[in-house]
Amino acid sequence: MTMFADYAESRADRAADYAGDEQQASAIGLGLSAIAYALLDVAAAIRENTEACQ
Repeated sequence: MTMFADYAESRADRAADYAGDEQQASAIGLGLSAIAYALLDVAAAIRENTEACQ
């Protein structure tokens, strides 16, 4: 698992722990950051594959 995947999983786990209307914004923010880190992980995998093919 890459660093970005670890960050994504951590943020997703933290977002799942939030409950209630007052913490909804925090949960959404953490969820969005989890998505961003997951996309960074995909981009890193694409970059590695592209470099390996050249």
